[in-house]
Amino acid sequence: MTKHDRWMLFTVLLPLAACATAPKPAPAPPPPALTETDATFIEKAARSNDFIIATAKLAATQARNPHVKDFAARLVSDHTASQDRLKAIADRHGTTLPDDLNTDEEHVLHSLKAEKGRAFDRDFTALQIAGHNDAAPLFQAEAASGSDPALKTYATDMQAAIQSHLDMARTLGQHGHHRRPHH
Repeated sequence: MTKHDRWMLFTVLLPLAACATAPKPAPAPPPPALTETDATFIEKAARSNDFIIATAKLAATQARNPHVKDFAARLVSDHTASQDRLKAIADRHGTTLPDDLNTDEEHVLHSLKAEKGRAFDRDFTALQIAGHNDAAPLFQAEAASGSDPALKTYATDMQAAIQSHLDMARTLGQHGHHRRPHH
């Protein structure tokens, strides 16, 4: 190695050595702890998403009406995306989403698994109407008075999807009472 090569190597390595000894920037401070209201919202929203996803997945094999199957597929897609977004917010706060259904939800899911065809379509649709009716005020309250900005934005953004799902379920419920001819 010539003197010139060593000099070039030294000029390349010197800035790297300086970077290695430079103090690292302080890590970003953790977000403030969630208020009890925000933590309760996260738990209820996560459970709602999980329950809707679980019931909607049943429709692939248990529903008769293709519109119910399509609606259920949209619910799985939309609520999975919602849950992923909620999980990201919870993770930033060091909070873990619940990963189980409550006892009442387990019983309803078990009952729904036993149904097929028109009975499934009717009960699934009624369940989605009730579930989305229950979710709407939860999300409205968080959007209006939540403490965490990311949760408020999430709740605000989700209100349109909740209303859309509720409208679709109501439409299916109205049309589900008419008998269709067998093909």
